Amino acid sequence: MDTRTELLDKIGRYDWFHTIDFGNGVTSKGHCTSEVLKAKADCYFSVPIKGRTVLDIGCWDGYFSLEALRRGASRVLATDYHVWHTQWSRGAFDLVRDRLAPELEVKDIDIYDISPSTVGTFEVVLFTGVLYHARHPLLALERAASVCTDILVVETVLDATDVSRPTVIFYPGAELKNDPSSWWGPNRLCVEAMLRDVGFKDIAFTPGN
Repeated sequence: MDTRTELLDKIGRYDWFHTIDFGNGVTSKGHCTSEVLKAKADCYFSVPIKGRTVLDIGCWDGYFSLEALRRGASRVLATDYHVWHTQWSRGAFDLVRDRLAPELEVKDIDIYDISPSTVGTFEVVLFTGVLYHARHPLLALERAASVCTDILVVETVLDATDVSRPTVIFYPGAELKNDPSSWWGPNRLCVEAMLRDVGFKDIAFTPGN
C-alpha cells in the first residue's frame, strides 16, 4: 500500500473533474467541488438504490459510481469513452477504483455501443452530463434507455427555456463554457419529449442550481 506521500504524488499526476476523498485527509482537487457533487448525488439518488443494479454512463473519475456503492447498490458498472480517450485519460478513475472500490465493475465503451448485448440491463441508469456532449443526442438517449429497466437519471444543460415548444440549440463551436465538445442545449420540453419518445411515461423534473 502506498504511503500518504506516494498517494498524493499519484493523485497529482491527473487533472481531476471530481473531488474525491481518499481518506486520511487525502482528497483530489477536482473542478467540481465536494459540496456540488453531494448535492447532485442526493438528487440523482433521491429514490433509494439499496440492493439495486446501477449503470453509470460517462462516469469520468467515478464519483457517482462510488456513491452508488456507498448507498448500497448491489452492483455498479462504470463506463466512459469520450473522457478516457482524451488528455484527461482513464488514470484518475483507475486510481480511484484501485484504492477505494476494487469491486466496482468497469467497461470502456462508447455510448452508441451500449446495448443489452454489450453491457446487460440495469435497474438504475445514470446518464448525467452526457446528453449535451453527444453528437447524436436522441440516439444516445435511445442507447441509455435500452439498458434501463426502471429509472433513468438524465442531467443536462438547458437552453431556450423561453420557447414554448420542444427546442434544442446547436453549438457548432465552443459557445458553451468554451467547450468545443458541447453540442446541444435542449429546453425542458425537448428533453421530456425525447424521454417519452424512447419509452418513458413517468417523468419528474428537478431544476439545477
